[in-house]
Amino acid sequence: MKTVSQATEEVLSRAPFFLEALSEGIANNAQIARKIRPAVEELLYEEVSDASVAMAVHRFAKQTKKKIYGAGFLKKLHDVTVRSNLVEFIFENSTDSSRLLEAIVKNARGKTNSFLNFSRGSSESILIVSSDLEEYALNALKNVQGFRVQKGLSAITMRLPEESLAVPGVYYPILKAIAQEGINLIEVMSVLTEFSIILEDKDINHAFSVLKRVTS
Repeated sequence: MKTVSQATEEVLSRAPFFLEALSEGIANNAQIARKIRPAVEELLYEEVSDASVAMAVHRFAKQTKKKIYGAGFLKKLHDVTVRSNLVEFIFENSTDSSRLLEAIVKNARGKTNSFLNFSRGSSESILIVSSDLEEYALNALKNVQGFRVQKGLSAITMRLPEESLAVPGVYYPILKAIAQEGINLIEVMSVLTEFSIILEDKDINHAFSVLKRVTS
């Protein structure tokens, strides 16, 4: 049977925001205890007091290392690429996306430097292509009502080591650094160990310098 300390540690290990605050020594242990107590009780199948959880939080904070989660993996990140002149198309899922993709892929064959990314959500889909494929995308969407286009975009793509797949919160230091600098993200996407952020062209140099600082 788990103890309050074990359950508290398990809950905190899944919470990068709380872990960071604890490692920086800026956390209010009592407030954190009140927030995580329901999750601790769920693991223990019994009610516990705020005071017992707060004590467990205090003990855990004393042994929490400064560097947490994905921060260590970012130091192994050396493969960072930047792509500019990207165009995003947003359209409803009622569109025949298979026909659209077939037309785009057909014209992209042989163009090794072209950029193509498709993502389908619950109601809308996005297609992001490099400017050399823009004409083909527009032609494929010519009969689609209400699609939207956003130009002037760039992408920063990072490759992380494969062992990072088992690490929770591995993207947290990246997104935190970007947010702290007030940089707006248009899209965020990942393919296995490849992580990309899409931004407006005007933000690309600022974002790249931020990422260099985080990963160096």
